[in-house]
Amino acid sequence: MEGLPASLGGSTQPSMSLSDILQQSRKLTNQLGRDSDLPPIQLGIDQIESQSRKLVSKSVRGGNPAADARAHYLLASGGIDATQLSNAIQQSNIANTFEPLQPVYDTDMDGFIRHEHEQVILSMIEEGRRSAQEDFQQDLSRSLHRDWQTRKQRILEELGQHRTQDNSSQASFRRSVTAAPPKEAMSDTSIAQHSRMIRYDTVMSRLNRARLDGESMPLIHAFMETVESFAQEPSRKHALLDAWVSLKYMVHETQAKGAAAPVHAREYAPVYMDVHTFQSSPAGTALREKWIRGARSFLETQFCEYVEQTIASNPLKAQRGGVPSARATAAAFLRVQLRNAEGAWPPTLSRPLDAATQSPLWALVFHLVRMGHSKDALACVQENEDAIQATDASFLAFFKAWVDDPMRHLPRSMRDHWMGEYVTRFRNVVPDDPYRYALYRIMGRFDVTKKFPTPLVLSTENWLWLQLCLISETPAGDSHAPALQSYTLQDLANKLEKYGEAHFDPKGHRPLHYFQLLLLVGRFENAVAFLCSRPAYQVDAVHFAIALTYYGLLRVSSAAQAPSLDLISVSNHVSYIDLAKLLRRYISSFAQTSRRDALAYMSVLCLNADCPSPVGPEQVERCHEQVQALLLDTPTSALVDLLGDIRSDNLMTRGLIEQAGPLLHLADRSLLLSKIVHVAAEQCVQEQRMTDAILLFNYAQERDTVMSVLNRELGALLMEPADLSDWTAPLQEGTLPLTSSTHIVLLARAVLANYEQQGHTSGQMDVCRTLLGLKQAASLYRSEQLTSALQVLESLHVLPLDTESRKDVVSITRKAESFKLYDDSITMNFSDIVLMAMNLLYKLHQSLKESMERTNSVVLFEYQSQARALMMWAGMLRFRMSNETYCQLTRLDVFVR
Repeated sequence: MEGLPASLGGSTQPSMSLSDILQQSRKLTNQLGRDSDLPPIQLGIDQIESQSRKLVSKSVRGGNPAADARAHYLLASGGIDATQLSNAIQQSNIANTFEPLQPVYDTDMDGFIRHEHEQVILSMIEEGRRSAQEDFQQDLSRSLHRDWQTRKQRILEELGQHRTQDNSSQASFRRSVTAAPPKEAMSDTSIAQHSRMIRYDTVMSRLNRARLDGESMPLIHAFMETVESFAQEPSRKHALLDAWVSLKYMVHETQAKGAAAPVHAREYAPVYMDVHTFQSSPAGTALREKWIRGARSFLETQFCEYVEQTIASNPLKAQRGGVPSARATAAAFLRVQLRNAEGAWPPTLSRPLDAATQSPLWALVFHLVRMGHSKDALACVQENEDAIQATDASFLAFFKAWVDDPMRHLPRSMRDHWMGEYVTRFRNVVPDDPYRYALYRIMGRFDVTKKFPTPLVLSTENWLWLQLCLISETPAGDSHAPALQSYTLQDLANKLEKYGEAHFDPKGHRPLHYFQLLLLVGRFENAVAFLCSRPAYQVDAVHFAIALTYYGLLRVSSAAQAPSLDLISVSNHVSYIDLAKLLRRYISSFAQTSRRDALAYMSVLCLNADCPSPVGPEQVERCHEQVQALLLDTPTSALVDLLGDIRSDNLMTRGLIEQAGPLLHLADRSLLLSKIVHVAAEQCVQEQRMTDAILLFNYAQERDTVMSVLNRELGALLMEPADLSDWTAPLQEGTLPLTSSTHIVLLARAVLANYEQQGHTSGQMDVCRTLLGLKQAASLYRSEQLTSALQVLESLHVLPLDTESRKDVVSITRKAESFKLYDDSITMNFSDIVLMAMNLLYKLHQSLKESMERTNSVVLFEYQSQARALMMWAGMLRFRMSNETYCQLTRLDVFVR
C-alpha cells in the first residue's frame, strides 16, 4: 500500500476528520493556478452545514401541499391510511429478502451448499411452471386454430351462400336508378321456392331410379314438365321454360324412347371434361359443331314461333292464305314487317320479287333460311332463277352447294371464288339490299368482325344467329378450312362475355336472357354461376347444373382450384364450377327434414367419378364427406333411418345410405362401413361426442373399438351420479344399442348384453363391467345408500375391502401390484375411488359408533380392518395420488380408529 494517500490506505490508517478533508479539498485547486477564472470556495464547515440545512428546508417547502392533501383525501375515501402506509414503507427493509432465513457464515460450507441447492430447486420449479404455462398456451393456440379453421370454413360457406344475394341486390339497386325493379324479384316467396323444390325433388327421385336400373332418362324433358307445373307468372315461367328448351337443343335430347341415338348419361364427358381433348382433338371439334347446330336450330325454332305470333296478331295485313307453307308464312311475315301503310315495299327491296308471293326475293330467301327452312329457300331460288340470273348469275349454284352441305360449308375451291364475288359486290360499298348482303356473308363466312346492317340485328336473337352462321370450327388442313380470318365458338363466347349482361338486358327486365345466351355459346359453367347470383333462380340454377352434370357438360373444380367463397374459378381461361359447394348449400335447407332427398342430390357428385384424375376421385370423396356430415348432423334417434338396424339374429334392415349405395360409389357394405361410418365415428371422437361414436363404431361392427370408447366415456363420467333405475331397467331384447337410449349406463348395459348374447368376449368387456360397478357404487354413495355401495365395491375386488384381499400384508401388496395392470379408465379415477371408499367406511363407522351395541362390535372392527387395509394399500400407491388426497385419507383413517 506504499505511496497511496492515507484516505485510500488499508484499515491500519487512522480515520480522517472533517478538518483533514477540508485541507485536502483546498489542495485540489492548487493546480489551476492563480490566473484561473474560477472563484475559490471560502466556506467553512459550519457554513456548509448551514447551507445544506437551508437546501433541505427549501426542498420540503417547494412541494405541493395542496396536491398532497388532495391525495391523502382521495386515498382516505378508499379506506387507505396514507400516513400509516408511508411509515410502513419507510420502515420496510428488503435488503435481506433473498437471503437465507438463518444466517450462513463464511465458514459454513454445508449451509451455503444447502442454501444454493434450495435456490436451484426453486429456480427449476419456477422454470418448470413457466415452461408448462408456455406449453399450455401453445397447445391451446393450436387447438383454437384447428377449431377456427373448421369454423372458418363453415362461416365462409355461409357468407358465400348469401354473397350472391348481396351482389344481386346491389345490381338491382343500380338498375333501379333508371328502371323499376323486376316483378319476379318481388313475387318469389319462400312458399313458392319450397313448392318448386318439392317438384324438382320428384324428378331427382325418378333420375336415381333410372340410374339404379341402368337406364337413360330424358332429364331435360322431365325438368321442362316440372317447370310447366309451376304456379308462377306466365312471363317468368315462359322464360324459364325457354332456357330449358335451349339446353335441350344444345344437348340434342329427344324424348322419344325409340330414338336411334338417345343421349345417355355422361355421353359428352369423355370429350368435354378433358380440356386438351376438347380443344385440340377432332372429337372436340365435332362436339362444338354439334352445339352450333343445336343453338342455330333453337334460334330458328324460336324465330318461327315469333313469326307465327306476329302473323296471328295482324292477320289482315299478313294475308297468308289458306295454305300455311313455309314460303307463304315467310311472305306473310314480310308483309307485316316491311310493308308501309300504303302497302308498298321499301324501295331497296322492291326488286326482284318472288313470282309466287310477290314479296322481295332476297328478304324472302333470307327469312326462310332464318326460320330453318333452307330447302324451301333453295326451291324459291330455283323457281326465281331467271330473275336472279340478271344480277347474280352464279348465286344458285353456290347456294345449292351451301344448303346441301350438312355443316353449311362451301368447299374450299368454291369459297375462294365466292369470296371474289363478295368483294366485287360489297367490299367498300354500302349494300343496297341488307338481306342479299347477309346471304353472301353467311354463305362464305366473310368479315367476321364487321357489323351487319341495323335491320338485321334489331334483336339479340337475330344477332346471335348471324354470329353462329359465321363460325367455323373446321380443323386446319380440311378442304373446307377458311383461308381468311378464323372465327370460333370460343371467340363468340369471349365477345358475348365482354359485352356483359348490361349490354343485352340494360333495363333488367329479362333476368334469364343473358343466362340463355351463355348456354347457347357453350359457356355452361359461367351460365350456372350467373344464375346462382340471382336469388329468385338459385333453385333452378342447381338443377341446370345437375342436368349439365348428367350429360357430362359441366367442368368441376379440383380441391386445389376450389375458391373459398365463389362457385366459379378460372384456370388457363377455362372455367370450373365447385359443384360440391353448390349442392351443399342447396341441401343444407332440407337435409334434416328429408334425408332421402339430400342423399339423392349428394349422389350427383359421383357422376363426375369419370373425370380425369385428381378431379374424379376427389368428387367421390367430397360426396362421401357430405354423407358423413349428414350422418354427424343427424340426431341419435334418427340414425336408424340412415344406417338401418342390425338385430342379434343377424337380420338387417337397409338404411337410406345403403339403399343409395351404388349411386354413392358404395358398392357393398364394407365400403359403407369403412368410408362413411368409421370416418364419421372418428370425427365424433375428435368432437367429444362419445355416445354417437359408440353407436357408429357399434354399427361398423368394430366391437373392440366400441368397448374402448365406451370405457373411456364411462371413465370420464365415473363419479357423476346416475339414476339407480338404469341398472335395473329392462333392455329391449334382440336389438343393438343403435336404437336404444343414449344414456351411458343403459348404453353400456345394452352393448354388453348384446355382445354376450353373440358370444363375444374381451378384456375390455371386463373393464366395462368394473366401470359400471364403480359408477353404481358412486351413485349409491351419492344417494346415501352406504351399505349397498360398500357391498358393490367389495364385489368388484378392485380395492382391498374383501376378506381375501386384506387378510395379510402379502395379500395387500399383491393387490397393490396388480393395480398397475388395470385399465387407464379405472386408474385415472384412482384418487376419487379411494376417497369414496374411505368416506364410506368413515360414515358407516361413525353411524354405527353413535348407536353402538354389543352385537355391532364385530361390524365396527370390520370397518376398522377395511380402513387399515385400504390405508396400507394406498400408501403403497402413494405416488399415484396427490398430497391433498393422501392427507384426507390419513385424517379419515384416524377417525375410523
